[in-house]
Amino acid sequence: MTGAAGVPAGVPAGYMTGAAGVPAGVPAGYMTGAAGVPVGGGGSGACGSGSCCGEQAGTGAMAYVGVGGGDWVTETTYKYVGGGRGDLSIVAPSKRNYMPCLALLALLVLGVLAICFLMSTPAPSTTVKGPGTPPPQMGECTFWGDPHLITFDGARPSFYGDGEYWIVKNDAVKIQGRFMGTKYTFGLAATQKVAVGGRFIQDHIIVVEPMEEAFGGSILVDNVPVLTQYGTYSVGGAILTYDGNGELPDKAASQWAKNIVHMQLPNGITLTVYRWGNYLDLRIQMRPLPGGQDGTCGNFNGMASDDTTQAIFERIGVRVGQGDMLFKNRAPIMFTEEMSEMLRTDCVADQLLASREHCQKDLPAAASTIQMNSCLYDFCFGMNEHA
Repeated sequence: MTGAAGVPAGVPAGYMTGAAGVPAGVPAGYMTGAAGVPVGGGGSGACGSGSCCGEQAGTGAMAYVGVGGGDWVTETTYKYVGGGRGDLSIVAPSKRNYMPCLALLALLVLGVLAICFLMSTPAPSTTVKGPGTPPPQMGECTFWGDPHLITFDGARPSFYGDGEYWIVKNDAVKIQGRFMGTKYTFGLAATQKVAVGGRFIQDHIIVVEPMEEAFGGSILVDNVPVLTQYGTYSVGGAILTYDGNGELPDKAASQWAKNIVHMQLPNGITLTVYRWGNYLDLRIQMRPLPGGQDGTCGNFNGMASDDTTQAIFERIGVRVGQGDMLFKNRAPIMFTEEMSEMLRTDCVADQLLASREHCQKDLPAAASTIQMNSCLYDFCFGMNEHA
């Protein structure tokens, strides 16, 4: 029979428990009931004011193990509290919750990784590209009039002499222009024809001429007229659309009817040709070509300063060589009296001498006086927007 608070009968108030939490004086082999209260050993009376006989008091319990002289195994630690009529208080082993620590550790790891990533990521470049850096974007070269032009790099050379010139020269992409004088320009050349050829259009040759029959009057593919009226034509990966739509490079020409050839060429190249009565305007849009390029549209290297008429001639020659011609034949060169007078009076002696040396080097040995004068005129006045 147990006393108050589960203390065995006969145990004095405040009596301390023995080893393994067994009250002193409890016989060996004394079985415990629920909540570790000893049972047996006399009577089955009330447990006192604690009323804990046979009641569930938490999860702890002591169990007798072994046979005969066994021992008590402590599953829960008890301590006796109070003075005489106290209670047995269960002090359960604390359960450690590691989840907050793990969450904090994970946040710390993520924070360190984020900092490392930000430190290793290069900051946006604020470097200003200097001269000589190839432009990464689409460029435009525009011709108008007699023939004034703006190169891909923004230079403004002029070419006033007659003959066949490189507009864009590349291993695969070849665009040439024929510049010839007109009665309205007193012999100063305007763009009379443009030809496109090379591997990038499977070696086909596209030629666009002015509207008047005296200056050609046709659009040709491999010397065969096409697009005799508005429409579309495809050849070698190129698509030609002929219509009256488009923004003019020279607003002064807006008084005339528009006849415009739009060429969508391979490699993202667009060539727009504006056909007038006896001359052409044109606009070329493209990116720098693999392997480099040169011509009257410049070398597209991001530097306008090396796109002078003289510098272009020194790099590629003053005219298209005989073996590179896309046109069926060469045009006869004209050199008017007005041009001769300008060459005599306005080209200073030192400049004329230097120009002659360049022309003699670049022209064939059998070049005529007119061919020489046409070359000299370009060297002397090529950087003048109006000769």
